[in-house]
Amino acid sequence: MTKPFTIAVTDERLAAIQAKVAAFDWEALPDAGGWRSGVGLDDLRRLVHYWQTRYDWRAQERRLNALPQFTTEVSGQRLHFVRARGDGSRPPLLLLHGWPGSFIEFEALVAPLVADGHDVVVPSLPGYAFSGRPASPIGPRRTAELMHGLMGELFGELPYLIQGGDWGAAIGAWMAHDRPEAVAALHLNMVLIQAGDALPKKPAELAWAARRAKLAKEETGYSQEQGTRPQTLGVAMSDSPVGVAAWILEKFGAWADVPHDEQGRPDLWQAFDEDTLLTNIMLYLVEGSFVTSTWMYRGRVLEGSGQFPPGGRVTVPTGVAAFSDPVFPPPPRSLVAKTYDVVHWTDMAAGGHFAALEQPELLLADMRRFFADQAERESGGKSRSVLATLGAAAAGLAASALYTRASVERIERQVPADGTIVDVPGARVHYVDRGAGRPIVLLHGLGAQLRNFAYGVADALAADHRVILMDRPGSGYSTPTGDQPGILEQAAIVTAFIGALGLDRPLLVGHSLGGAIALGVATHHPDAIGGLALLAPLTQPAGAMPAPIAGAIRHGGAAREAFAELLGTPLAQATFGLRWGKIFAPEAVPADFATRGGAALGNRPMSVNAAMLDMASVDRDMAAIASRYGSIEMPVAMLYGREDQVVDPTVDGAHARSAIAGASLEMTEGGHMLPVTHPQVSAAFIRTCASRDPRSAS
Repeated sequence: MTKPFTIAVTDERLAAIQAKVAAFDWEALPDAGGWRSGVGLDDLRRLVHYWQTRYDWRAQERRLNALPQFTTEVSGQRLHFVRARGDGSRPPLLLLHGWPGSFIEFEALVAPLVADGHDVVVPSLPGYAFSGRPASPIGPRRTAELMHGLMGELFGELPYLIQGGDWGAAIGAWMAHDRPEAVAALHLNMVLIQAGDALPKKPAELAWAARRAKLAKEETGYSQEQGTRPQTLGVAMSDSPVGVAAWILEKFGAWADVPHDEQGRPDLWQAFDEDTLLTNIMLYLVEGSFVTSTWMYRGRVLEGSGQFPPGGRVTVPTGVAAFSDPVFPPPPRSLVAKTYDVVHWTDMAAGGHFAALEQPELLLADMRRFFADQAERESGGKSRSVLATLGAAAAGLAASALYTRASVERIERQVPADGTIVDVPGARVHYVDRGAGRPIVLLHGLGAQLRNFAYGVADALAADHRVILMDRPGSGYSTPTGDQPGILEQAAIVTAFIGALGLDRPLLVGHSLGGAIALGVATHHPDAIGGLALLAPLTQPAGAMPAPIAGAIRHGGAAREAFAELLGTPLAQATFGLRWGKIFAPEAVPADFATRGGAALGNRPMSVNAAMLDMASVDRDMAAIASRYGSIEMPVAMLYGREDQVVDPTVDGAHARSAIAGASLEMTEGGHMLPVTHPQVSAAFIRTCASRDPRSAS
């Protein structure tokens, strides 16, 4: 029976741990050679000093208790777990940690995944933290059955998703192998288990196998000890908190993706802070679970579950985030594909063994892309029967309308309006006005909102300029007063907005589609602005959709709005991760982009309607705008990311530079979402453009 759980370690237990830490005899511990011989004593001393002087378990306990925690019993095994409830629009998601980690590894991922609609479950593995001690050692295959039992207790026969690394990857793999009907998709940031007949043959596979064998000789002594003699190790560790800290800290230093100095010392403080490391260590101490946490290694030996039997295959769709683990390097995709149905593979830019702690944003973005792709494939691959009756159709539409209404209310609670409303011809414009000095107006891109500039661009510019962030009509909290305006009509609304605020020819900044609108102001209302600073701008007709379809969307306002009201929000939320993942690629979507970046507002019907009209009008209006580039006399500067996968700078940037007299084109590192992923570079570019206005000196 599932029961709520609150962490409440007794004062006596905490005092006993601290007393043993204080009693540790450092003088009896000679240095065998720093990190090349095990844990570095200087780093261990630093951690223990913090433990004794600054670490506050009660503060960490309060923070962890903010997570909804429970316990239950599955097949006689007590399990502790976090369960955070989403809105049910996405499948349940099981997040599985490994050794020497804990459930806190996923703390930063829970809220954004819940916001995506998942029910998120994060258990402590048997024998870890607050899950009970197994009666005897069990390995990943038996643990997989327990985890499946937990998900069955919580969700019945509803298929679920899995993400795992380290032991979590092995357990998740066995769940997918043994229960393929229950697992909708499997996401791994390590690949530990393969079939007995999945042998390396290609040059890259053989090179990996040779490297892995070399690393195994150097780095897996701990695994041999825990897999063969965990009881002896347990006796040594059970009464030494500093010993447990050293055993665990050594793995965080050796396995993380951090730089090393000439003596082999890892800069582990670059990836982890003392509070995170000590809270994880304390979860092995407060219940005395360090000993039983090592039993998983012994259980693997006893079960023979270190690999699938020859011929064994994981048929569940599998995604792999291949992080650069220095001790467990990812196998080549070709080798993994001999065992798994690999449909998604990402070579990650940074991060090591503890991916969820080291690079939570990158891991989250990859999970979102993979799970969204699977949802899209499933919905597209299943034949949909025609509804038997008009009554069933009406019920479906009513349910969609109710879902949309509830979603909009939730989104607007999460992302409230930030600024002020001003009425201009064609729209009620929501804007934020900050700072003082020469004015700069910022326009966001497609399906976005003014908060796209909240990652540092607005803050940096407001130090010495008056900065006005504007929601385009139909986006954020700006509403059109008539039909949704197209690109050129929005350019007229921007011009009216500048006039309503009494701005004296401001610098107009446009990102992406906002750049197209800014160019429309420059070509059709040139007296309103003093110059353009364009970030990844669309400058040419994009070929977004066939002309007949575009025309039907532009002229079919009632049908477009009805579609947006009934289906826009469910579809937008279902594809949120996939859409933004592709827009940000190859960079990661920030974990807080839905709220801090305002992107969740783009899932509302009004915003879906606006995005449809934007895409339907862009080719027609951009042709009219581009035909007037030769008339632009104001300063125009463009900045693109070299890895932009949305707008091609060699097409849009180069053509605009050649057509606009004096226009400049700059390149920087990054993809399409420069204001979010490279805010300081973006702000510096904009400030340079503003400084070219001779009035800036006055």
